[in-house]
This record gives sequence, structure tokens and C-alpha cells, in this order.
Amino acid sequence: MNPTQQRIADRVRSLTQEVIAGTSYFLVDVAVRGHKGTRVVEIYVDSPEDFGHDDLAVVSKEVGFLLDVEDVVDGSYKLEVSSPGIKRPLKVPQQYQKNVGRTLRVRYQTEGNEEIVVGDLTSASDDEIELELSSGDQLRLPYQTINQARIELPW
Repeated sequence: MNPTQQRIADRVRSLTQEVIAGTSYFLVDVAVRGHKGTRVVEIYVDSPEDFGHDDLAVVSKEVGFLLDVEDVVDGSYKLEVSSPGIKRPLKVPQQYQKNVGRTLRVRYQTEGNEEIVVGDLTSASDDEIELELSSGDQLRLPYQTINQARIELPW
């Protein structure tokens, strides 16, 4: 993201956090694309509980109102609020915690090398995850060593 997009994303992140404070929702990511007059603001929100279109509509309406009142985005823009979906990488500890029991493909950093493992997510704290590998070994990975993690689909 360029500096203008980053500034907008930071403000959107802050406003979204205000809107979802006190709910079970958590912010996964914010992305801003395009240029003045054609911007797209994408907000990804999730919840450990059931989460549907009605929930997303409420968040979208409230965040959109604040973006307009505070004139965060110069010119016209499109606001897209959605859940991250199963194909998007896991970004925040709450997503890992929500997916304990699922199989993950994880790219992580070790002493200058990047490794890839597939394993069952057995636990996720605020600091690290634990995977059970097919060998039966347990692997603990702090979040700062994870480059990317995705749910491994069974097909």
C-alpha cells in the first residue's frame, strides 16, 4: 500500500475497532486499493460464534457512517465488509483459536530458512500455536515466525 492507502487503512482499522468493541467480533484485516475517486476499502471481520450476513451488514452500516462523517476517504469509494473465508490466510490469534482441530499448511521461518509443514492445529494461545504433525510430533510456533498459514482443505 502507498502512504495514502496506509493512512486510510490505519484510520479504518481504528474506527472498525471502535464499532466492534464489546461484541464477539474481531478485526482480521483492512485493505485499501485504488486511487482517489475509485478506492475500494475492504474490511475482514470474524467471530468465534456463528456469524452471518446480518452481522456483516450492521458492521458495514456503522463503519460506513463513521467513514463518511469523519471524511476518512477523499472522494467516492466502495466499502466491502466480509468474513475472511476459508481460502484466506489466517492473520490474527483469534482466527487460529477458532480453527483449533483443523489441518493447517504453515510456512514459517527458522534460522534463515523457510519451512512448510502440514499438521493438525491442537492449540492456539495469544503467543503461539501447536501443531500435531503426521509423524505424531508436536511443533510449537510463535506467531512472529509464521509467514503464512492456511486451512488445508480435505479435497
